Amino acid sequence: MSDFAIFVGRFHPLVVHLPIGVLLVLAVTEAVGWRWSKLRLTPGARTVILVFAVVGASLAAGCGWLLGQQGSYDEVLVDRHRILGFVTLGLTVVLVVIQRWPKFYGAVLAVALGIMSWTGHNGGALTHGPGYLAEHAPAILQPLLGGGEPGRPTPTTLAEADVFLDVVQPVLNARCVACHGESRSDGDLRLDSFEAIVAGGEHGDALVPGEPSDSLLLRRLYLPLDHKEHMPPTGRPQPTDTDIVVLEWWISDEAPAEGGFMARSPDPEVVEIVATQLGLPLPPIPDRAEMLVLAKSLEMQLGITIRPLTTEDPWLGANARLAGDAFDDDALARLMPLAPALHRLDLGGTSVTDAGLALVGEMAGLQRLRLDDTAITDTGLAQLSPLKRLVSLNLHSTSVTDAALEALTGLPRLRQIYVWQTGITPTAVMALAEELENRRKLDRYRQQIAANQRRIAEETFRVDFGAKPLVLPEAPEVEAE
Repeated sequence: MSDFAIFVGRFHPLVVHLPIGVLLVLAVTEAVGWRWSKLRLTPGARTVILVFAVVGASLAAGCGWLLGQQGSYDEVLVDRHRILGFVTLGLTVVLVVIQRWPKFYGAVLAVALGIMSWTGHNGGALTHGPGYLAEHAPAILQPLLGGGEPGRPTPTTLAEADVFLDVVQPVLNARCVACHGESRSDGDLRLDSFEAIVAGGEHGDALVPGEPSDSLLLRRLYLPLDHKEHMPPTGRPQPTDTDIVVLEWWISDEAPAEGGFMARSPDPEVVEIVATQLGLPLPPIPDRAEMLVLAKSLEMQLGITIRPLTTEDPWLGANARLAGDAFDDDALARLMPLAPALHRLDLGGTSVTDAGLALVGEMAGLQRLRLDDTAITDTGLAQLSPLKRLVSLNLHSTSVTDAALEALTGLPRLRQIYVWQTGITPTAVMALAEELENRRKLDRYRQQIAANQRRIAEETFRVDFGAKPLVLPEAPEVEAE
């Protein structure tokens, strides 16, 4: 199909509203004229309006036929929409011929309006998906509008949410499926099911599990909004930062096709986003009073310090460094009742071994962990892979080597690591940084900062006295009530 034909075809959404508006105005005017004879259309005016409707319907049908030839739409839906469009055109021609016979004219006008409405409904399904109009319609109307099909039960807790159907697919449905779904599949790419996503499209793999930067689905989202290959195109609803966070997390976690969301040990940021999107409560947190009582008892028994990190939340930090060699794997096991509330754990200088790190791996909420000056090895460090929330890790003065870093590549939040006096080389650390840093996200943040700095410069008032510009002081911040 030539570029010019494509160019003309894409005028269909613009010109199709012309005959729709004309026929609707004609119907209203005829109804008013039937009730009040003084407002009745003259034969000449009626003919002008009808000819205008015929011209508009002809243009819409022609452009629509060219647009349908582009091959990115569902053939059955396109054929139905095309047939109904030409039927509407035919009925407008008939109206011109029979306008002198009011009895037949009124009946044909009513039929034309009905067929036109059905045509428009099918056009909307082509653009937005088959269930678009019915999505929020009253239940009694949904069967008439092509909706009402049974769907998945709504999860009542995050633990019940399916990682793909409840978390990922809704994001794709809201941002992508209008152009990459059942009724329309631009670039031969569909994103309305996991199987379709895996199949990819004419431009390559949409999804590379474990590799967000290599997945075309995200690469197109990362492009600047004004880039011709950015998706969704300008004018379409754009994904929010939280949408992108969810998709990045899913692909980084090997893009599972099914299974429980919480069973994937998602990052806390992702948990909060999904809870908000689904309107579900966050997972229950430990009871602060109970944790503090238990912490006080363990302090006395183990000779360590356990302190709350805030004045309101149950989160705790435990420091076993004071106990020294007396704190071993058995003592660590006695800390496990506090595991749900532990965010910080200092095991530096203790007798904890690789066997004890298996217990540390079960402390899913840990954010900061110190293992300096202990007997841990590469084997033990591999047991920390479940700590998806870990931000800081101290390995100073241990015997770990470059091989240990392999286990750390699966810790998405890790941003700080201490490796002084270890067997870890700078080259291995740089490779780890490459794995863990989200370069595209950092680039996006830098672009946002640059754009905001330009906006600030545009809004800043300056006065030039010849020597140096006078910059007025910033307005004081207004405290929110």
